[in-house]
Amino acid sequence: MTKFDMGAAWDDTLLLLRSHRALIGAIAGVFFFLPALAFAWFGPVPIEPPAGAEFDQVMETFRESFRQMIPGQIVVALSTMIGTVAILRLWLSRTGVSVGEALTFGLMLFPTMFAAQILSGIGIFFGFVLLIVPGLYLIGRLALVAPAIADRSIYNPFAAIRTSWDLTRDNGWAVFFFLFLVALVIFIAALIVGGVVAVVAGSEPGFGRMVGGLVEAAFGAIGSLFSVAVAAAAYRQLALPGASDVFQ
Repeated sequence: MTKFDMGAAWDDTLLLLRSHRALIGAIAGVFFFLPALAFAWFGPVPIEPPAGAEFDQVMETFRESFRQMIPGQIVVALSTMIGTVAILRLWLSRTGVSVGEALTFGLMLFPTMFAAQILSGIGIFFGFVLLIVPGLYLIGRLALVAPAIADRSIYNPFAAIRTSWDLTRDNGWAVFFFLFLVALVIFIAALIVGGVVAVVAGSEPGFGRMVGGLVEAAFGAIGSLFSVAVAAAAYRQLALPGASDVFQ
């Protein structure tokens, strides 16, 4: 069984991000950035609790804001799934693939990706219910579902989950910490930049919301692209030994 190497996976992540940059940027822009930007600009504005609100009022305000945002967030998530499969296809294909072919492939495999994500999400949710730690472990074990679907053209979501489970055996925690560290760095950077933008541009409707939404969508797209890249790098290391030199 291959032992997961986070350093090598990070190097491969950067290698992937440098490859097919124009094509990957176009797909990420259409399927990651633009939907998030449209939601940030035209979606519902979070409801602020009234001054001096009690805890129950604050929670009710939060629940109402969440309910209003669900439809838009679903659209963004579905768009992200299609873009994810298309980008992974470009990175993992053994032969040359055009953007059109990658997008067609992404649309064809979308039902599988959707079902696999729902099933994985249910499993991770119940893992978190069981004192959180099992949920974190499952994140690592199921991290390769999307790359497996894109690389092996798996149409059965259960087969995709089983493939990820097999590939991450004895490496679940290592894969999770790799994903977590990358996500943490992006999250901290987004907080810092978002805070600066909020101070400079403000958060009121109009200019402040436009600039804030632009920054939020940009970091969301970058975060999504890095998430896809780290999953692809982990998959290439555990499933495709020697694949790190593909783009060199």
